[in-house]
Amino acid sequence: MSTFGITSITGSGIYESVDVEHKADLKQLIGTDGTHSAARKVDDSFSFSVKGKGTCPVSVGLATSGIPSGVSGKIFITNVTTSQSNEDWAGFSYSGVGYSHAT
Repeated sequence: MSTFGITSITGSGIYESVDVEHKADLKQLIGTDGTHSAARKVDDSFSFSVKGKGTCPVSVGLATSGIPSGVSGKIFITNVTTSQSNEDWAGFSYSGVGYSHAT
């Protein structure tokens, strides 16, 4: 069995691309002798963008669907764009953020 297509997102529509970035701020402590003492990540978050054809499955605001796999926390759709052309199907794109530790 072979799999073809975008598998990191589910829902209606034809998805052409999905990009996810997981990032965090790094806080480090420097010891009294000027050397690295300790480090930890804080405020990690996800940003993502999705592009496809058909009717856009989401709207701006708190997201309950159209979320790429791996993105967790409180998730918001921040931008939605739709397009139409005489030479192609109607298209859409949207982007958002996920705050891992938000409630």
